[in-house]
Amino acid sequence: MQTSKKSVNQFGLSRDIPSSIKREVRRRCGFGCVICGSFIYQYHHHNPPFSEARYHDPEGIALLCGGCHERASKGLLSDSRIKKAVDKPKCLEQGFSHFPLDVGENFPVIRLGSSVFVGNPTIISVSGKRLLAVDRPEEIGGPFRISAEFFDQHGNQTCRLVENEWQGFSSNWDITSKGKTITVHSDNGEIALGLRIIPPNEINIDRLNMVYKGYRICVEKNGQTTIYLPNGCMFAKLDSVTYTNNTAAIFLDDHMSFL
Repeated sequence: MQTSKKSVNQFGLSRDIPSSIKREVRRRCGFGCVICGSFIYQYHHHNPPFSEARYHDPEGIALLCGGCHERASKGLLSDSRIKKAVDKPKCLEQGFSHFPLDVGENFPVIRLGSSVFVGNPTIISVSGKRLLAVDRPEEIGGPFRISAEFFDQHGNQTCRLVENEWQGFSSNWDITSKGKTITVHSDNGEIALGLRIIPPNEINIDRLNMVYKGYRICVEKNGQTTIYLPNGCMFAKLDSVTYTNNTAAIFLDDHMSFL
């Protein structure tokens, strides 16, 4: 099957950028638009432009959000401005890429693997810290507010949700997005977090390998959630459980409990 003329330039270069090059570009740009820091981005050939490129040079490709990419395509964003931003990407400057979640007026459904949490203000609490929580709207008709902090298997923070804003840290080995799914890879390439966002009221944590204060929380591919104590012993397994409560659902410290 021949490649469509629309997908190649005058030198026969395909618009399909190899995955290794994409990863290098993502890391150089801090996993977001070099201009505004948005995590929702596209790959933009700026030096040289795609029409003149003979190969995919990661140093000549930048991440731009849809709005900035459109401005660049229409000549409303200069190459010099893009080059300046590539030399000092917004995400590296602020430490994270970001985008707002679309959250509705109904209490969100949070899925941890195959287990479901509805109506729980605090879903995971470790040593008194709320790691996954839902707060009510600040005003009538406003959205519920989802906040979370995620870590890798070494205890390093990888990303967070701050009252409905996703923030992915630029220090990660890699962060990718495909459709509604965000995947954070740790330094050995393993999945630290697989997060699926389904607006307006559902957040699915499909994969997780997280350590905080010595406690390890794992969500396997089969949906089973396993919690380990700081001494390495397994504390509990969750599999297709539904929690509906008005307090913490998973409470881990010296007085560990499930509600």
